[in-house]
Amino acid sequence: MQKHLWDKKAQTFPRFVKDTEDTLEILAFFKNEGVRFAHKRVLDIGAGNGRFGLQIAFEAAKLYATDISKVMLDNLQIDAQSLGLKNVSTLLSAWEDVDIESLGEIDIAFASMTPALNNLAGFIKAINASKEGLCYVGWGRVRESAFLDEIFAAHYIKVELPVGLPQALQWLKELGYKEPTYCYKEAAYTYKSDIQKAINDIKWHICMHQGEPDEEKIKAYLDKKQVNGYVSYEQKREVGICFIPRV
Repeated sequence: MQKHLWDKKAQTFPRFVKDTEDTLEILAFFKNEGVRFAHKRVLDIGAGNGRFGLQIAFEAAKLYATDISKVMLDNLQIDAQSLGLKNVSTLLSAWEDVDIESLGEIDIAFASMTPALNNLAGFIKAINASKEGLCYVGWGRVRESAFLDEIFAAHYIKVELPVGLPQALQWLKELGYKEPTYCYKEAAYTYKSDIQKAINDIKWHICMHQGEPDEEKIKAYLDKKQVNGYVSYEQKREVGICFIPRV
């Protein structure tokens, strides 16, 4: 189910753009922590369309990008080829099934906003996947949208804050790790699209929350909110960032 939903999301998911401010800002955090991607073998867990992985690949000796979505990885590989990056390999697999040893020695693991690390076993596997440590980017302490809350409530669903840095820090404490340097970064988002895409996106979010979307109900809701055929709303969000050294 998750694979199908991510393949569907990939069809409209933003493609890689080199040197975007947000991406460079997050990578700068890791560089300030002493992480060096140059000439390293990097594993990008839940790589998606390659927002971070392809940026890192301009420096790295090798990038391994894993994901459960074939469409996401196809997009990533197409963009890598168009950028002249010949050091990128993709691996279509759920994280729990990835055989890390088959990849050879990995210097640095990277994971950004991926459900693959939403459980303790996946999180521990990511920490132990590389020689130097894990660059972790996850949800922070806030994800709020009155717009989505209303339509979710109509489906008897509550928008839950996904597993993110607060949970990761708690797991590290329980595992006996020293608390890493971390930060929270505001990542507010303004959504705007035509009505049909908004319908599809809301249906996707409801399915991701194990709900059953009622398209007529969604259409009626958006009809009241649309302006000149477009839907727009704000979402208050935060991401959490930390580097977890291998011990």
